[in-house]
Amino acid sequence: MQSLYLLLHYLLTIAYLAAPVALVLMALRRRGNGGPPPLAALGTFAAGTAMGISLAVVYAVAVKGRVSISQAVLAAYLATSLMILLRAFDALLQGLIWRISVRTEAVEEGRPPVIRVHRLLALGGNLTRVLVLFGFGLPFVMSAVVTYRPKVHLIDDPMSQLGWFYEPVRFEATDGVRISGWFIPAQDGARRLHSRKTAILCHGLGANKSNHLVLGRLLVPAGYNLLVIDHRAHGESAGQLSSFGDLERRDVLGAVRWLRQSRPQSAERIFGVGASQGAAAVLAAAVDRSPEGQAIEAVALYGSFDDLQALAGSLADKTFLPPFNWLLEALALPIASAHVGADLAAFKPAELADQLWPRPILIIHGVKDQIIDFRHGQMLFDRATQPKQSLWIDHGDHNSIISSDEAAAAVLHFFETARAMPLI
Repeated sequence: MQSLYLLLHYLLTIAYLAAPVALVLMALRRRGNGGPPPLAALGTFAAGTAMGISLAVVYAVAVKGRVSISQAVLAAYLATSLMILLRAFDALLQGLIWRISVRTEAVEEGRPPVIRVHRLLALGGNLTRVLVLFGFGLPFVMSAVVTYRPKVHLIDDPMSQLGWFYEPVRFEATDGVRISGWFIPAQDGARRLHSRKTAILCHGLGANKSNHLVLGRLLVPAGYNLLVIDHRAHGESAGQLSSFGDLERRDVLGAVRWLRQSRPQSAERIFGVGASQGAAAVLAAAVDRSPEGQAIEAVALYGSFDDLQALAGSLADKTFLPPFNWLLEALALPIASAHVGADLAAFKPAELADQLWPRPILIIHGVKDQIIDFRHGQMLFDRATQPKQSLWIDHGDHNSIISSDEAAAAVLHFFETARAMPLI
């Protein structure tokens, strides 16, 4: 399945890139043949441009950043492509309906044939067309929106936010994607501490290294260095597509590799802490059989999930009524897999948690989590093998646990006492 989704990813990429060009060429050809002005094409470009720019601006405001002109243009281009592809799909459906419902009858020699439309077939075909278009179009659009990320410029940094010294760093994920990060040395006020302990900090979906920096607020003054990264398609890192933690594990492994090569004195002990998507990525990286994965001593996970397919199903049930929730559950994740080029339905952090042994894991979840239901965190914990710890925050939701003092203190204590289970 992985190779199939990778092939579909390349085909979709070509389709997104080619669709606006093809529409322009078709409009120019019709205009050159004396046809009417291409109003439909102009309307599609106008609507796609408005939708793409709006998406980029809303995203930038949500993460407290600034969108660049180039990213706004790219978002407009891809939104236009999405609309063109849906229109092409609709045109294909209309063509099929025409073939089914139209009958050509021959008449006397020398006269043109008579074309008759079977009205009942046409009515049923058009109803089917609407259902198919909506049933496939809704999951397709939602999959494109949740996997695509406009890039934004960050407006603050560790010094302006928390008064911490830091060094901007860049390195490659293990698959070559360029990743941006901040290396923050352990420090107590204006005094830098020489520490051999470093925690790699990973943000959630749609966030960045700036607005999740708060996760490490107790670690730095307690003598931990931080390597805070932007996952692919987020912040200042390369890429435009996000995979909910599956491919992002390679970002974490690249961070470990950079740390061991460029800051070996700070890499004697390496820990991982992440939220939501970042938590899934940290866990997946830690169970990787590479030296980088095995170098992660312990992981602390905020608000993560057990099974991406199950999470998609529960979100669909929360958001839509039948039959649309069934359609989304059945189609959204496979379409998202085709967009990113990875089999997302096979991404099951609960199975990975079972493989972390003998290293320890801490799972933190808000009981009132409105995005990743608490039961997903509970099942993730149940599947993990000892040594494991949990912290269930009674009134915490998906975002508030990030700034929870109780959770931050629990992570610090966990790292201070974390030891792998002795092997007999």
